[in-house]
Amino acid sequence: MELFELPLWDAGSTGSVVTIGTFDGVHAGHRRLIRRVREAAARTGMRSTVVTFDPHPRCIVDPSGCPPMLASLAERIGLLERAGVERVVVLAFTEELRSLSAARFTAALVERLGMRRLLVGPGFTLGRGREGTVPVLSDLGRQQGFTVTSVAPAIRAGAVVSSGRIREELAQGSFAEGVAMLGRPYVLEGSVERGEGRGAGLGVPTANLLVDPGRCIPSSGVYAGWLDAGDGWRPTATGIGTRPTFGGEDFTVEAHVLDFDGNLYNRNVRLALARRLRAERRFASIPALVTAMHRDIARTRALVAHARPPA
Repeated sequence: MELFELPLWDAGSTGSVVTIGTFDGVHAGHRRLIRRVREAAARTGMRSTVVTFDPHPRCIVDPSGCPPMLASLAERIGLLERAGVERVVVLAFTEELRSLSAARFTAALVERLGMRRLLVGPGFTLGRGREGTVPVLSDLGRQQGFTVTSVAPAIRAGAVVSSGRIREELAQGSFAEGVAMLGRPYVLEGSVERGEGRGAGLGVPTANLLVDPGRCIPSSGVYAGWLDAGDGWRPTATGIGTRPTFGGEDFTVEAHVLDFDGNLYNRNVRLALARRLRAERRFASIPALVTAMHRDIARTRALVAHARPPA
């Protein structure tokens, strides 16, 4: 079989410095590794290259343990490119790819991408049965013509920065810690659908976002940030949860765009969450809820005045 669809290496170039991984969220640890790749490529005149996978390998290896993603594939590619990577190669992670030996995988990267250096993060393995540990890859490199370098991880609060740790922080309400490890506001993407109109009836209209169910959704609460409907970021207060004051059961993402009276129905939008203002709660009365909503809006206005939306 054709190993995988890869761009053919330009034989006239001096080769590639490669790193491999899922890079979900392109967090601070990922960017540390990518910076080392870029530096190595600049020193040697090679091309910085990231090889990534879609779907997440765990979704194929253990479908019941498929993690909620921190970024869509398109967002992940954009983040990698903004991190300065010259070439991003996306491989479809399939059972066939999973079954490849480490030797066949690296041989293809040498042949098709001109890999001359491979930089990897902590605990990296590659190939069938996770056989391609760093020592094994180093032996393969001596045979196939590439070197292997293991890059130390980024550390925060005494622990390694990882996509799994960020998911846990977002889900448990430690939103500030999660975005600190991401190094930017947390972005959700979705289309705006019609809701029950309760927000408009209270004088605080909201856009109800239909978010990909495979995305990581932060814990219930109210968040300050921005919304972009394709024409720039606007300050936004967002409620995530079940709307307990109304006896709700469905989990919703409702965004109130400050000082905006346009129509967002059926539009695809990006929602950037920068700060968790408070936990979701059930209010004793509708007037008490409305008072809290206006307080959330005032806090959002003050916070985003001194912060920058994502690129």
